Order: sequence, then structure tokens, then C-alpha cells
Amino acid sequence: MNERYFSLLKEQAAGIPNATVRTAFDRLIELHRDIMATTAKVRGNTDLSAQGKTKESRDEAKKNAWKVIRAKAFASRLNERIDEKRAKIELPPIDKTDAAGAVLRSQVRDRLPKSPKEIKAQLSTMSLLYLQTIIEAPELVGVDRETAEAARTLAINIVHPGKLDELERERAAVQLLTNATAAAADAMRDLAELPNAHP
Repeated sequence: MNERYFSLLKEQAAGIPNATVRTAFDRLIELHRDIMATTAKVRGNTDLSAQGKTKESRDEAKKNAWKVIRAKAFASRLNERIDEKRAKIELPPIDKTDAAGAVLRSQVRDRLPKSPKEIKAQLSTMSLLYLQTIIEAPELVGVDRETAEAARTLAINIVHPGKLDELERERAAVQLLTNATAAAADAMRDLAELPNAHP
């Protein structure tokens, strides 16, 4: 067993601020360790034939497969929650009854570069007013959804400094969990002598 790998995972787990994610990560590390120990034990059992080893391996894999499935589902739910939190971040609303504001935003649209590529390249230098004008009506300035979302991200960083960084730290922790789950799933497939999911 690669103890160095598990030590690295333990160090990463210790740095996760969310206790629920940290606990799930710790459990997954132990599960992965158990799967590898079981694989070594079954393959080293000289009392079993090749078919006996395969049967034993698959029986052992069946006992713990649900834990890997649960870990995958948990990581997926956490990612969905982060997406929901991000979607709920509100920017100052645009007053549709404010005629002067509408004229100002119209003038801003006229001053934006005509090329969507130029708009995308200049997003990071734009003020909140320009960004909100793009977000309000991306079709009027000819930008795609990706550029409009980038404008929204920049606007959120202006209005709610640090909020997206916080969500990205959460996502990074979930990504660690997702990666560890994939590694445990590969170890489970190896135990059960099944083809790897990514040949």
C-alpha cells in the first residue's frame, strides 16, 4: 500500500474547513485503504484458485460498493449546493421605471466595443455600471452566455468582495473529495477485477 499517498490525503483532509466534508474525506481515505488491503489479502491467498480469488474479490467489493456510490452522490450534492449558493448571490436591482438610468445604460451600450471579442477582452477593466448593462441585456450588445456570466462574476466581486473566493474554497474541498472518490472507485474496480472506467 502506498502510505505516502494516504499521508498526503490526510494532510489535505486536515486543511478542509467544512467539518462534514472533512469527515467524509477521512472516511473515504479509510475505505480506500481497506479496499487496497483486501485486494492484497485476496491476491496473496495461496489457498484459493484463480476463480476462487475472483469470486472472493467480487464478494468483498459488493460489501463496500455502496460506500463509494454514497460518497459520489454526496460530492455531487455538495457541488449542486455551491452552484445554488452562487446563483442566489444578488446584484443591486436595476430600476426598470428609472428613465434616466435607462438612458444612461443605453449610452453605455453605445460606448461598448462593437466586437464581442473586444468586450470579453475588456471585461476585467469595466466598472459596475458597464458590467450591469451587459448583464441586463447581453443580446443587445451581442455577447454570448459565457461572457455574460463572466460579467456577472466580476460584478459580484465588486458588490460582494470575497464571496466568490469563499465558494471557490468550498468547491476546491469538494473537488478533493471527488478526486479521492474516483481513486477509491478505481481501487474497487481493481479489487473486483473489472475494467477501469477510463481505459
